[in-house]
Amino acid sequence: MRKIRSIALVAAVALVLITLVAAATNAGKGNERNVASAQASSQFSAHGIVPTSQQVATKANSDPLYQQLRQASSRPDAFTGNYATVNNLVFKRDAATFTMRTGEIYFLAPIEGRTTGAVFIGEGNVFVSPPTETERRSLAWFTDGPDLREDVTQLVFRFTDKTFEEIKQSPGVTMKTGGAQAERARGIFREKENTLRKDIRYNLDARLLSDLYTPTRPGYFSVFIGGRRFNKLAFQIDPLGLPEVYPEEVCLQSYGESDGGTWTSFHLAEEYQQKTVSNAESRRVFDIKRHEIEGGIRGTRIDVIDVVTWTALVPGIRVLPFALFGNLRVSSVRDSELGDLGFIQEDKDADSDFAVVLPAAAETGKTYKLTIKYEGDGALSDSGGGNYILLPRETWYPNNGGNDLGDRAAFDISFRYPKGNMFVATGAPTSPELQDGDVMVSKWSSGATELAVAGFNYGKFLKKVLADPETGLTLEFYGNKELPNELKDIEMILDELGKEKIHMTGVTGRFTTTGMAGDALVDTQNSTRIYSGYFGKIPYSRIAMTQQPDGDFGQAWPTLVFMPFTAFLDQTTRTQLYGTRFGAQSFFRYVGAHEVAHQWWGHTVGWASYHDQWMSEGFAEFSSSLYAQYVRKDMAKFMEFWDEQRKRIVESTPATKGRKPYTVGPMTQGYRLSSPKTGDVYHYLIYPKGAYILQMIRMMMFDHKGGGDAKFRAMMQDFIKTHFSQDVTTEDLKLIIEKHMLPSMDLEKNGRMDWFFNEWVYGTDVPAYSLDYRFGSEGGKSTMTARITQSGVSENFRMLVPIYADFGKGWTRLGAAAIKGNSSVDLTNVPLPQQPKRLTLCALDDVLYTNMQVNSK
Repeated sequence: MRKIRSIALVAAVALVLITLVAAATNAGKGNERNVASAQASSQFSAHGIVPTSQQVATKANSDPLYQQLRQASSRPDAFTGNYATVNNLVFKRDAATFTMRTGEIYFLAPIEGRTTGAVFIGEGNVFVSPPTETERRSLAWFTDGPDLREDVTQLVFRFTDKTFEEIKQSPGVTMKTGGAQAERARGIFREKENTLRKDIRYNLDARLLSDLYTPTRPGYFSVFIGGRRFNKLAFQIDPLGLPEVYPEEVCLQSYGESDGGTWTSFHLAEEYQQKTVSNAESRRVFDIKRHEIEGGIRGTRIDVIDVVTWTALVPGIRVLPFALFGNLRVSSVRDSELGDLGFIQEDKDADSDFAVVLPAAAETGKTYKLTIKYEGDGALSDSGGGNYILLPRETWYPNNGGNDLGDRAAFDISFRYPKGNMFVATGAPTSPELQDGDVMVSKWSSGATELAVAGFNYGKFLKKVLADPETGLTLEFYGNKELPNELKDIEMILDELGKEKIHMTGVTGRFTTTGMAGDALVDTQNSTRIYSGYFGKIPYSRIAMTQQPDGDFGQAWPTLVFMPFTAFLDQTTRTQLYGTRFGAQSFFRYVGAHEVAHQWWGHTVGWASYHDQWMSEGFAEFSSSLYAQYVRKDMAKFMEFWDEQRKRIVESTPATKGRKPYTVGPMTQGYRLSSPKTGDVYHYLIYPKGAYILQMIRMMMFDHKGGGDAKFRAMMQDFIKTHFSQDVTTEDLKLIIEKHMLPSMDLEKNGRMDWFFNEWVYGTDVPAYSLDYRFGSEGGKSTMTARITQSGVSENFRMLVPIYADFGKGWTRLGAAAIKGNSSVDLTNVPLPQQPKRLTLCALDDVLYTNMQVNSK
């Protein structure tokens, strides 16, 4: 997604503890018929806890075990049974150590024989020490040190692991019953419970339920930390992976307003010990194979039936957590053989995470079908004049959690909607649009191709089509026939000004967003031709460029692009309406090229974790530079593009809280780079530096004597073919580069690109360069003597620094110097074909740098 920063600047601050489903804030009361547990056993194998009632719940939130979890703190005996006095109790969980010097621990009353919560009241401290240098640096932004050392007076635990048994058996613990502070413990517990349900909106009870029904799991652990400095912290361990930092299992977060976000997250200690850490690991418990969606639109309300084909990936699962947008209300869930099933979905203004509860454990590898009915307002927004926008990107249908976009699956989508509107979706239409009275019917399918995400656009559109024989793609333009309310309001103001004979030069008061249709189609054709030539074919037959009524961002689904309506205005109109600074921004030159590039980077090849998303956004931004080079055919524009990228990386701005983005953290920190402490660093680093990384690789592979980008193109096309329709890691990219690297790139003489990735991807150094040179002659031939200096980096930082000469016809590359650390390389009496006008370094943005000084003598 490419977003303009001058209209809306929103720091990507994680104010949630951890959500099983991204953007799910719904609730629901279903009315489904009961199914006998005997019938359930005909399809599911029996594993785990069975409710003592032996009744299989089929209504929303009616599962007996779930109800016990939900109401646990309301029971009269909630904290009046077991409690413990402690004396220097030391309790460890992965990278966290909890020392309870003195006080009492009150335990939640058991549920089906399992204790799942506790409250500590007393004096103690918490120590969290991340296992990597990168995570220690991340934590230091919030704690001013590489670890967390916090004195505490309260701790609220929730768990399905062996926490209760370990505490009970620890030295310094005396188990008792009763306790004078039982009601105080209940109040503390209820306060955090309300925070989870009403503020953070995370249904922890649903997460605990999944473990109680699958007791063979290692178990979940979390603790609210009531500290003297920080009193809104939560530490979690989930062997299934924590969705917000998936697939990592350990996380320390704040839900405070001034310091909210993920302070540190990492994998389990045993993975570091066994050297099995990988961002490619999958923690999903089930896999969605296909969505068969039938929906209807009435105003902004959508009514949907989604038949979800899925398989269990691990044994023993009975709870299926789905990601579903907040306002969409589930009315029923039905299995193809069993009939109606129970599900969880609390009030839409609370912890409305949606999950399906199976009557018994699913068989691993077996294919099942669930029919999920839901409806609601809010997913589709009306901006007036037939301008609508689908707000949730990947949660308007029941999606699988984990990866940012969800679960790759095949899609069949059919929608009914009022006559006079148009519906355009991902995939391709399976038949012409049909009319049924006052209702239109549109059907779309991805066929056998699995999509990372699916979506649609809807409204009153003018459609134009361009078939491109070179790429085989059908390119479509959808512009709204009427203006969104924002522009209509401006028209009215201008009309009133006109009546008062107040004139704005050049502004007529009548605007259109369809006049640029031809230009938009040609730009899309040019982009797809360039990208096909560099990266290879995509698995789609069409791309639709569609207008959406938000003026400051673009967004891409497979085959479907959302363009801001402001991009469908000509530059003169934009400038007159919004001012020169906004109207002429480069955002509008490249937003279409960037979003089209996501058909390759983000969809044909996705990203495995948030650590790897830099490739999607960075490579799409790099692709825009190819558009600037080949479509604009103006090297000045190309150089301007890269100079703007460089400044975004190395210069501080109010948007980044006065910090230079490259200093905040490495690329692999992804969205976590942005926080109340660091501002909107994510957009100022991931996009431009990700682009620069690929540009530097391109230029190291560039053949200046012949062949140009041939080797680079071969490498990128190999990357696409090797990982076609897969979600890749940063290491996957490194392996492809190593496969195609030139001998000159092997600076460590080991056939690996560790030096480059450690510096530019996993590191935060950006060098400064200076060039001092003079021209001379020897034996009647021109010579140069030069000193190239690298500074501002660590002692092991290596780079190939290219030197260029201007002989009067533009820059010519003379060669490149390998420099290590803060040092200089001297070139003495190097012969030249003739005396140049000047010399410089990195003339084609071959290397990212903070500043450059060039001095001639």
